Amino acid sequence: MIFARKDLFTLNYYKKQPYTASCSGTRIRLKREGDEEQGYWLELITWPEPFAFDKTPEEQKTSYRFDYSEEGICAVIDWLNENLAGKKG
Repeated sequence: MIFARKDLFTLNYYKKQPYTASCSGTRIRLKREGDEEQGYWLELITWPEPFAFDKTPEEQKTSYRFDYSEEGICAVIDWLNENLAGKKG
């Protein structure tokens, strides 16, 4: 799977709920974190299939931080394509 900008939602979507998906044996969760005081960012969390986020041990999850901006979403897409899209799984 190759991710494109149309695959992820607008920034307003992440104000309310996380986006989840899976690709090549890896599950992903993208959500907004932070607050008005410290600022907001996008947090991408990855973990191996087959379990859901809540059922996966914390030590199997990896977090990445991106700007909460259109450029940040584009950086997430670049990261996903570089690290997951060509992976066998």
